[in-house]
Formats: sequence, structure tokens, C-alpha cells
Amino acid sequence: MADRATESVVPPDTNSIENENRHAPDEESPLLSQSPQSQIAEPSAKALAGVGTIIAVLLLGEFISNADATLVMAAAGRISSEFNRLRDASWLSTGYTLGLCAAQPMYGKLSDIYGRRPLLLISYFLFAVGCILSGIGSQMWMVVLGRGISGMGGAGIMTISSVVITDIVPKREIASWRAYVNIAMTLGRSLGGPMGGWLSDTIGWRWLFILQAPFLALAALLVVMKLNVAEKIDPNSKDSKLAKIDFLGTSLLGSSIIAMTLLLDQGGKSFPWYSWWTALLGSGGISLLVAFVLVEAYVAREPIFSLRILRRPNVSAAYTIGTLQVAAQLGMLFSVPLYFQVTQRASTTAAGGHLVPAVVGNTLGSLVAGIFIRRTGHYKGLLIAAGLVASISYILLFLRWEGNTGFWESLYILPGGLGTGIASASAFVAMTALLPPEEVAMATAGYMLLIGFSMTAGVTTSNSVLGMEFQRELRKNLQGPGSEKVIKRAMADTNYIAHLTGKVRDIVIACYVSGLKHTYLVSLACSLLASFTGLFIHHHQL
Repeated sequence: MADRATESVVPPDTNSIENENRHAPDEESPLLSQSPQSQIAEPSAKALAGVGTIIAVLLLGEFISNADATLVMAAAGRISSEFNRLRDASWLSTGYTLGLCAAQPMYGKLSDIYGRRPLLLISYFLFAVGCILSGIGSQMWMVVLGRGISGMGGAGIMTISSVVITDIVPKREIASWRAYVNIAMTLGRSLGGPMGGWLSDTIGWRWLFILQAPFLALAALLVVMKLNVAEKIDPNSKDSKLAKIDFLGTSLLGSSIIAMTLLLDQGGKSFPWYSWWTALLGSGGISLLVAFVLVEAYVAREPIFSLRILRRPNVSAAYTIGTLQVAAQLGMLFSVPLYFQVTQRASTTAAGGHLVPAVVGNTLGSLVAGIFIRRTGHYKGLLIAAGLVASISYILLFLRWEGNTGFWESLYILPGGLGTGIASASAFVAMTALLPPEEVAMATAGYMLLIGFSMTAGVTTSNSVLGMEFQRELRKNLQGPGSEKVIKRAMADTNYIAHLTGKVRDIVIACYVSGLKHTYLVSLACSLLASFTGLFIHHHQL
């Protein structure tokens, strides 16, 4: 593998590349604590075993951080109700999202300065501290603060794990190894909800948070024991390392992200879209982002995110594809449980179970992309095909989901998950394919930031489109005495819709399905645009 500014590892089956770098300056240190000469002599199988061990170590942290999100979603009502703050339940997710998005950009640069393992351990520590604070919090704001701290740790777990994979495996095999990480993430998100509901009902919601700390400690111990990072000898002082941190740029970017995330996450909930809060957060977020760009371009000596990365081949296109595909799928995942709850009076658990095909599709898509790229070295065709595959789901949902959906029709969401899995794996490979090694960590942090932001954007956009179209259809089809009361309550509570009967229920259901159809069109547009963007990817044979 090419030289890296902090650590690198010699991946298996890359002897030709390795020979070019065998006489690299002594400032480099391998990620695995072995000399390059000893690695050359080792069999490929042993090298693969070393890589597999490191990947396995990373999986536990990825599983915990992804399970946490759905654990909390399952218990959000119970947690907020204990503090008599049911209306603020969404802040349990918002707090985590704010911490994650604010901290995400700096992990790439900091890991280049201080090394991968120290930053990964700090991430585990922050996540655990946040979980403990949330678990023992005596007031709602303490629980939300803990969620924010956990989000800061979760950002590092996501970013550093991805960076480590690019450090230790050839670019041609990145997608196949990342598939295992995607499986751990998917399993975490899938099992978190049922586990959260069960634990909350049996031993109490506080243990949802507190019990995560021992597992995070185990994950950290495995990192210390198995992620054998040989630290490079740096003649510079500690102060010189601190001088490399772009505190101004970090503050501006973090503040901009917080403002924009608050706007997207809380708009229409805590304040109307047409309000001073919207204007303040929107203008503030944009102004801070412009200031960040100016600082990075003209002021920062060591930018937290170098703008020249965006001009590298494939980076901007890969960012766009990943963002659009994830936003499209999250919009769908948001709407599917609502569809079954409203049209078929399904319970929360049963409605959530209808997301399983998409989860399976994600896993299969990641595995398929990894195997294809490893065997052929091609990724551009996958990026073009991924959006088209995902579009099949959105077209089928628009045409076929009319309110009476059977089992086989519920599987229509599988291609959406499959396409998103293919796109996510392939976009990451495309992003790193032509990057200089010293820029991979920074680019990865930016990619992960956009993925996290697109999750919020996808859900918010679908929610807004659904609300506007649902209200418009209700006002068009429900008229006469008492209609305003029905419209107001139907807009606010799905349980109210479930208890409606007769013709009124039929009209409300039809209006809701019409609103959902518009969310499918938004997802379809995002997916097709992502596929079109794939045409601009520069192909590089891996």
C-alpha cells in the first residue's frame, strides 16, 4: 500500500506495490507491529488472518454504536414520559445526531496527527461516558447531554474503523472487507429495537445505557490487545502536534453543522418552518459554512478538511452518490412502518418487522459489491446500476402500495436496500481509488459526515412532503361540520386514524397513502440522480 502520513500496513497480495515502497523514509510505521521484511516473508494466509483479526476487533464497536440508535428509539416514549417531557422525546435522537455531526469532521485529521488507535480509544471512552451519563441522569437535559457525548464518540467509531480498513487492505478488497462492517452495523440496527423494548419492559430504560459501558470497555480492551499500532518516532513536541489542529475551522464547521441539523431535525416539530427560528438557523448555518470555507482556503495552516480534496477525481461524485442513496433509503424506511400502522393497524413491532427485507438487501448489496470489485477491479458500473436497482422499489411502492398490501408485496422494498448496499460499498471504493494516501482519512471523515447528515435530511424531507400532501388531500376531500377537528387530529396522531371507522376512515387512509406516494417519488428522484452521477465517475482499474 502506498505511504501514509501516520501509519500504514502492508496488505496481503500487494507485492508489486510493496516493492515500490520498501525503501520509504523511516518516518513511516506499519499498522501491524511487524517490520515490512517480516511481513514479506509471511504467507498470504497469515497476513489475511492478521487483517481479519483487526476487522473482527472493529466489529464489536460498530455493532454497539449502531444498536444504540434503535435501542433508544424503542424506549424514547418511556424515557421522556418519566420526566413528563413526552413532546421532547425526539431530542434523544437529535442530541446524538448533533454530537455525531459536530465531531465527525475532525476525526480524520486528528487520527493523522495522533494515530488511529488513540483516537479510536477516545471514541469508545466518549461513547461510554455518554451512556453512563444518560443512564444516571435525573433530568431530561442530562439524558440528552449524555446522548450528545455518545454521538461524539459514535462519530469516531464510524470514521476510524473505515480509515483503518483503508490502511490495512488493498483498494481492490476494501469493499469486501467493509461488507463485514456493514453486516455488523445492520445487525446492530436490526436487533437494537427489539432488545430496547424488551430491556425497557423488564429491567428499566436506564439499563439500556448503563449496560453498554461494559461492552464498550471490552471493545476498547480488544483494540489495545489486537490493534497493534506501532507508533512512529516523532521528534516534534506535543505542542507542535497541537499547532496542527485547526481549532477555528473546527469550531466554524461544527457550529454550522449544529445549526443546519437543528433546522432539519426540529423544523416542523419544535417550531414552524415559516418562523424566525428557521430564518435564524438557516442563515446562521450558511454564514458559518461560508466562513469555514474562507478559513480553510486562506487562513488555516493545517486545515481540518482540505478543500482540495473535493477537486480530486471521484471525491465529489462519490460524496453525492452516497448522500443521495442514503437519503433515498432513509426516506423509504421512515415511511414503510407508518404505511402499515395506518393502513393495517399494525403494532409498532409488526410495522418495524416490515423493514427486514430492506435490511437483508443492504447486507446482500454490500457483499455482492465487495465480491464483484475484488474479482474484477471495476466499480463504476456498480455505481450506475445501484441507483437503477433501488429505483425498482420506489416505482413498485408508488404503483402497488394502495393500502391493502400482502406479504409478497411487502418485499418490494428489498431492491431499495440492495441498491443502497451496492452504492455505499462502491462509492467508498471510488472515493479512495485515486486519492493520495495522506488524504484518505480526511476524505473518509467528510464522507461519514455527509452520510450522517443525509440520514437526517432523508427523514426530514419525507416527513415534510408527507405532512404537506396529506394535509392538502384532507382539506380537498373532507369538508363540512367537524372536518377541521378530524384533519387536525389525523395530522397529529396515527392512533387516532387507527380508531376511525366507515367512510371517514377510507377517505383519511386514501389521503395518507397519497401523501406517502409523494415520498416515494422523492426517493426515486434521489436514486435516479445518484445513478446519473455515477456516469461522471473516473474509472481506475484496481
